[in-house]
Amino acid sequence: MPNVTQTTADVFIDEYWADELNRAVEYKIVITENFSDFTSKMRNSGDLFHRPARHHLTANTKSPGTDATPEALTETQQNFTVSTHQIVAQEIEDIAEIMSKYDIRAEFNREFSYALGRAMDVAAAALLDDNTAQSVGVLGSELTDANLVRAWQYLMDGAATPPFKGVVSPATWAGLLLIEKFTNQLYNGDTGGKALHEAQIGKIYQATMFVSQLTVGTAPNSSGHMWAADHFFKIIKRKPTPHAQYDPFAVAWKLSADQIFGVFENQEADEGAAVTTVSRLWGVRLQSIK
Repeated sequence: MPNVTQTTADVFIDEYWADELNRAVEYKIVITENFSDFTSKMRNSGDLFHRPARHHLTANTKSPGTDATPEALTETQQNFTVSTHQIVAQEIEDIAEIMSKYDIRAEFNREFSYALGRAMDVAAAALLDDNTAQSVGVLGSELTDANLVRAWQYLMDGAATPPFKGVVSPATWAGLLLIEKFTNQLYNGDTGGKALHEAQIGKIYQATMFVSQLTVGTAPNSSGHMWAADHFFKIIKRKPTPHAQYDPFAVAWKLSADQIFGVFENQEADEGAAVTTVSRLWGVRLQSIK
């Protein structure tokens, strides 16, 4: 005798759509946030930011009866071009919006801020592996305590003033959590147990550390950084800005959002008398694991 099965009763069986969307995972946007903001130094128009160097003069011995020899340094400058223009865009036809259970236009407004923020962080992360002169660790391996001490020494040798900042990948951070001193309240200032229970390291060697999934490098390699002051900076000419236009011929909304910015690594003017060179003194590359 034939049975009524799920197949034969298919036309009688309901289907449901979830009330909420399964939204894509969002990474933490922390790299650009920790860059110094030079936006106010480049107000209004212009796409090129000049930063001249000012070096030290030489203290010479003065001989009796002999005039001093005047000193003139031919200084150099660093030029930073603000030229990164990024856009996110969608065209949403009315028929799609009418038929959809979900508010498609509202979803675009939610999404563009993350897409543009992530793109800016990726651009910032690309700067983290440029310093080959001051570098600690080995790509594909966990950072060691000695690596961090050497990074701190590099910054102090260059006369950088604490507090410092640092960005590493989650895998690098996890490796550091295996070192007892970085989860001990005597080192991170935690008296409530958060370090152990929430895996928060806090400050290490006068540097506040941040975790980012967007550090430069493909697993198992990751390049993070520890830096001081204005070694990394950003100039934002246009913050993420939405635009909308209704096209009656297409019967659709044309939506976009864009940003204009630049992210940069400054090279500090060298300390020696009468030198006119610059170097990456206030940053240290952290080669590790992802």
